[in-house]
This record gives sequence, structure tokens and C-alpha cells, in this order.
Amino acid sequence: MLRPLFTTICTIEVLAPEALITTAERLALDNSEDCDWRPWVTPGARLEGLVFLAVMWRSNESYSAFKKFLGLVGLLALLYPRAYVNYGGKVAYTTGSTPEWKPWVYTGTRLVGLLYVLISLDELRSES
Repeated sequence: MLRPLFTTICTIEVLAPEALITTAERLALDNSEDCDWRPWVTPGARLEGLVFLAVMWRSNESYSAFKKFLGLVGLLALLYPRAYVNYGGKVAYTTGSTPEWKPWVYTGTRLVGLLYVLISLDELRSES
């Protein structure tokens, strides 16, 4: 069930990273037009999408490892949503850019983190 959803998102990330990032910015930032991406962001998003697609579809074992990895990332987002989001902003945006996150972003990050942790725990439980 999750594999097709993740596949769709990663395929968009590979084929149209600018559109995906711009849409996410419009949803998450109060000042998206004032923030400039670092030069590596678009190719980095493409590479991330390709790597995730390869890991998800290489084998059932690699897909299982991917879901466990999501749990690790999710744990960081769940426990430290402000640090997670703010660090991502520092890494992705140029020095002159100051992203102003909408109020829901930190709570949303925590919820996505919880979802990733639950996916990982379900995977670990199904292995035993």
C-alpha cells in the first residue's frame, strides 16, 4: 500500500523536482518568494528520488530496510521538529534567505515523524 504512494512521490521528485519543491514551499512558508535555493537542491532532490526508488524496488529486503530508515528519520522529526525543520532550511536555502515557517509546520513535521516511526515499528513487528 505504501510502496505505490512513495513511488509516486519519488517519481515526481525525479521528473519535476522544482514543481514539487515549489508546491511544498507555498504550503509551508509565509515568504516562499523571498527564499532562494542553494544550487544543489534541484539535482539533490532528483538524486534522492532515484535512490529511494532503487532501494524500494530492488528487493523486498531493501524495501524493508527503507521503512526502517524512515523510522530513524521519523524519530528525529518526532522528537525535535523545530531543529529538524530549521536545519533543513539552513541546508537548502542560501545564506541571505530566512524561511518563515507557517505555524502548522512544526506540528505537521511531528505528525509525519510519528507516521514514519509507526511504519518502521510495523515493519519490525512483521519480521518477528
